[in-house]
Amino acid sequence: MELETKNETYAEGHALTKLFGESAKTKIIAALLSESDVDVNVTDIADLAGLHRTTVYDHIDDLEDLGVVEQTRTVSGSPMYQINRDSDVAEDIAQLHWDLLDVVDEE
Repeated sequence: MELETKNETYAEGHALTKLFGESAKTKIIAALLSESDVDVNVTDIADLAGLHRTTVYDHIDDLEDLGVVEQTRTVSGSPMYQINRDSDVAEDIAQLHWDLLDVVDEE
């Protein structure tokens, strides 16, 4: 996965970060929602979220504990993550994400 420019991240200026602020957890969720059809590693999450890898590691366990994120597998020693599709909370956040994008598109 490669971003168009290193200065541009998916989470920067994203509808979720506009609503909830620029917290690392919000950026991680926004990043994972941007890749909701695939699982991604911590480096990809960090790139999409505009965070350092250690920051992602600092917060990913909390998001797992809340049931919002799940580790799907390990590839070459790297854990892979995605939004937990079996979680009602994650489903609600995803729906909010899509609703907010609709509002932003209307502006």
